[in-house]
Amino acid sequence: MFNSNQSAHDVTGRRPSGDVLTVVDTSMQRQLNLVLGEAARPIHLDSVSTAISVARKVPIRAVLLGPASIGPEASPAVATLSSICAGGVLIAVIGGWTPALAERLLAFGSSGIRDAVDLSRREGLNRLRTLLTREEWDLANRIAQTILPSLEPATAEMRFFISHLIRTAPFVSSMKVVANDLRVCNSSMSSRFFRAGLPSPKKYLAATRLIYAAGVLEIPGVSAVQAARRLHYSSPQSFGRHVREQLGVSASEFREKYSFEVMANHFATRLVLRHRDTLRWFEPLRRRVSTGPKPINKSE
Repeated sequence: MFNSNQSAHDVTGRRPSGDVLTVVDTSMQRQLNLVLGEAARPIHLDSVSTAISVARKVPIRAVLLGPASIGPEASPAVATLSSICAGGVLIAVIGGWTPALAERLLAFGSSGIRDAVDLSRREGLNRLRTLLTREEWDLANRIAQTILPSLEPATAEMRFFISHLIRTAPFVSSMKVVANDLRVCNSSMSSRFFRAGLPSPKKYLAATRLIYAAGVLEIPGVSAVQAARRLHYSSPQSFGRHVREQLGVSASEFREKYSFEVMANHFATRLVLRHRDTLRWFEPLRRRVSTGPKPINKSE
């Protein structure tokens, strides 16, 4: 049964986009209702398959998965959920760490769960609030809604790959890190793209980061220096070099000429639609994401 959804306003005064779904036991439902307060009013569901059905219909900011939802048999369904929730984050929520649980969570890193929080500790509760109220998720949902329709004919693996990039691009600039998240060899994945005649995985990541950059720079009062910091570039100069390498313009010219819509359409046209025949069969990860409906950042 759905609970009423009551989202908080973010620091810009806007209401964060997307619902927060949970698949947790009853005691954890009550705890989440209390600790999240106005940060998010979660919608509690009884299974991952139900979460998949809901996520197909509405934008999702996050899905919180309890220990029972990440058993060995759940990996295909969680991977499918991750692919569908391109604009949202999958977070494991637990009530205490054990060696067996830590090992299970590591295995689920490649299925789309990038974070885990321990609700038995104050630090974990604070971290969960931070994860759920990041402004990046508003942009992630905008990117997903713009790009994913063009990927409809692509394989489930390719959709999963792009979905993963949408979630990780604001925080990660290296394809080696992305490949490690996905538990694939970076050089092997790059070779698959090359042999298929596709742009490199690095190109897909770089283009996704530039969509975020364009979106961040549209926020009133945000400077190029602040955008570089928010997107985890090593310096404003690094951000400027990235823009010039990818588009041949300066950071200031990028802000003037390349809006969010322009960059999202640039991605869809050059990296998806131009290669749609190839993407109908191309499997970058060489695994079956659709068989069912990074290592974890542990909260200290």
